[in-house]
Amino acid sequence: MMTIAAILNSISQPRFATYQSSVFKGVTEEECLGVYLWNKQLAGAFLPALQIIEVSLRNAIWTAKIKYEENVIEETSEFHDWPKLKDQIDSQWFVTVMTQSNNCNSYNAIENAKRQIKKEEKLNTTENLIAKLTFGYWVSMVDKKYEYDRASYLSLWPHLLPKVFPYALDKKNGNPLSLNRIGADLRDINTLRNRLSHHEPLWHSKKTYSVEQAINKVARDYYKCLEVIRWINPSNLKLLSIIENTQKMNELCNPHALWKNKQLPAGLSNLHSNQSEGWLSSALLETRHKGGIISLDTVKGFAMILSKIDGKKFIAQAKNFAGGLQIYNLGDIVTFEPENKNSGRHPVASSVKPI
Repeated sequence: MMTIAAILNSISQPRFATYQSSVFKGVTEEECLGVYLWNKQLAGAFLPALQIIEVSLRNAIWTAKIKYEENVIEETSEFHDWPKLKDQIDSQWFVTVMTQSNNCNSYNAIENAKRQIKKEEKLNTTENLIAKLTFGYWVSMVDKKYEYDRASYLSLWPHLLPKVFPYALDKKNGNPLSLNRIGADLRDINTLRNRLSHHEPLWHSKKTYSVEQAINKVARDYYKCLEVIRWINPSNLKLLSIIENTQKMNELCNPHALWKNKQLPAGLSNLHSNQSEGWLSSALLETRHKGGIISLDTVKGFAMILSKIDGKKFIAQAKNFAGGLQIYNLGDIVTFEPENKNSGRHPVASSVKPI
């Protein structure tokens, strides 16, 4: 039997105390737990927008910098020198410019990213470094310290602003938004992302007095995410439309959704805690292929199987045959688990079994 007390012990009382705020008028532990569940659903709705911002921001900054360097070459050099000079552009400029002395925080972030890449047995390619550096790392670049007349080791702004944020325009007069405004919004979003990562209440603010204010804070933060996505590339908003993400946020950002969540935990005591038992077997899809053995070499210890599912040839080593390769013959029909090829001409068949 699942109890509220057991759940609260796993959440931790200090963390749960945040949800006992008078803002939501939660008079019972069940209702406070309902607010906690509401916050979890909000976090799920924020995540796709935050992921789009992170990926599009880092790629936009990197691409804009490279294109700017290429444009400088085209404007200052002879045409026949362009290929050679462009090949000399440092694709890892975002890493090589940072040192322990000029930017300790960024340098440490880079070293941490390199350690993670090494741990995952990957190469320190430009693509891997871009992806592994944190969202906060890229947000920190959208700052006036990297303006042309201030920067000592890296110049990004304002010449890259129209390339990174081409649609960041004031809605009243159509003028480009300032670097300070864009950077401030990005820092707010990074704070929101960190709150989400640490499972903190997304609605929480020291100034929040009422439910309506809490909901409005969430709505404004989500709108800020939508705006930043639009500033970089409005087409990316369609990705949220496809999965009806903004619709989900709309459904959550109203008093009725909060009220409904506050009622949910009341029935917890009647639920069984072993709902996970048997779930995996009912959820897994059939992946095995059926095929015929079309070649077999017991000396070298391998066989070739032609799949009846997709008509492809799979190679199988002797160790992957149930009962040993010696009990199989040409033409035998078997089932096997297909695996994407790591090397060689053919994908691999594992866990081969006779019909």
